[in-house]
Amino acid sequence: MDSGRLLLALRLARPAGRRGFCPACGLGMSGATAAARGMEMAVDGVTVTVVLAVAAAAWAVTAWQMLSSGMTMGLGPVLSFATTWTLMMAALMLPSAIPLVYRFAREAEGRPARPVALAVLALVYLAIWLAFGVACYLAYSALGMPWPNQALAGGVALGLAALYALTPLKRVSQERCREVCALHGPLPFNLVRAGALAGWRYGLSCLGCSAGLMVAMVLVGMSSLAWTVAVAALVLAYKFAPSKGWRLDVALAAAVAALGIAYTALA
Repeated sequence: MDSGRLLLALRLARPAGRRGFCPACGLGMSGATAAARGMEMAVDGVTVTVVLAVAAAAWAVTAWQMLSSGMTMGLGPVLSFATTWTLMMAALMLPSAIPLVYRFAREAEGRPARPVALAVLALVYLAIWLAFGVACYLAYSALGMPWPNQALAGGVALGLAALYALTPLKRVSQERCREVCALHGPLPFNLVRAGALAGWRYGLSCLGCSAGLMVAMVLVGMSSLAWTVAVAALVLAYKFAPSKGWRLDVALAAAVAALGIAYTALA
């Protein structure tokens, strides 16, 4: 398979439209070569690749921190927690935002402010999760944690997250996530403002969908890579699972409850 077919297969390129090849979009390809092959870079595909690369880098740094620092119970100083939490949210939550980022990049293609607007969207989205994490940190400190029975507290948190998965708020937020990703119409003239607004709306919807799991993450995931991966898998299931009524919600809630029992037994 030559490089052109590989790019097409990865959706990083596509057949060029009638408007011709745009040199500004030909990253890594000469204008003559791309024109001869009748291809142009797919901005939406490249944007998704960048998001995945950032998430992968965040995962790598998070894993390195957890495996090398020997983290124990407790969250540490607030600045250290905020840095670690932001990296974790970039690793966990940026992949779940790919449907929105893909659609936004596609709708904004050809507009000069597109890269800035996409960056603002991602930053606003992560800022919402950072604010949520700091709020959890303050509550954690106010309650005098870690407690002697911290393993039980983590198990209870996962149990409460399982119950939260069955609430109308979680279900409505999940549907709202899908609605925000659809964008519903062309983007407005002020693209940067549109990116900030999309990041804000999606972040709040995502928070409503995954808040229970993220509270549990503070208690069980901050010092354990394995539990971070487990919670991340559940978050992706929450966000990408098809809407199948209560059966899927009950199945996901049962999975979270089982993790709570396992955490209490193994910790």
